[in-house]
Amino acid sequence: MGSGRRLGVLVVVALAALVATGCIRFNTDLTLSEDNTVSGSFVVAVKEGTGDEYGMSDREFAEAMWEESARAGTLGDTRISDYAADGYRGITVRFSEVPLETFAPAADTWGITRDGDVYVVSGPSEAASQPTADAGDGTGGAFTGDIDELTDAQVMLSVTFPGDIAHSNGEVKGRTVTWDLQNGPEELLARGSAVTPADPAVAVAYVVCGLLAVGAVGYAIAGRRARTTARKR
Repeated sequence: MGSGRRLGVLVVVALAALVATGCIRFNTDLTLSEDNTVSGSFVVAVKEGTGDEYGMSDREFAEAMWEESARAGTLGDTRISDYAADGYRGITVRFSEVPLETFAPAADTWGITRDGDVYVVSGPSEAASQPTADAGDGTGGAFTGDIDELTDAQVMLSVTFPGDIAHSNGEVKGRTVTWDLQNGPEELLARGSAVTPADPAVAVAYVVCGLLAVGAVGYAIAGRRARTTARKR
């Protein structure tokens, strides 16, 4: 067994011990674009000092968590940076304009599809934040146990749509839906427009330009008439 595989096994086993204390933060933030692409980030972190207990840094522990997660294997190029906030340390994984199919739903995990001019988020919430694993045989992800036992954990999902949200069982703010995957519904559901609405300021600008153009034409016609009248006199 290679060193990378041994590290993965260690992390999976360690996470089983961390479930009771909930020293985990796994937050997903996605932005959907009109062209069937997704950009966003994952925050993967543990309480400060967690890595020390297993002979590694908190960042190394978080990186191993990410590598064992179900989403890590589906993304292409990613940018990884340090994360530190609220007593948690780990990594932020950022990605840009990946195909929508990367987040296709499966039988045991939530996903995103497009139905005409509507994006649809659907599927089980628990599997999304807590893929299963069994001592690191490569069949599962980073988390084990029942997510309800992660008493202090923060496992969130936010999805921002191009347009207005028609329906959701998450918390809606503007064009963004956020779910608490630890305490939220078993099945995620949201439908939102896949088309960016026209900017009202642009529409107003067109109207103003049109009025100015009409005014200019009217002014020119009135001036021409005035000159013609003056010549006749």
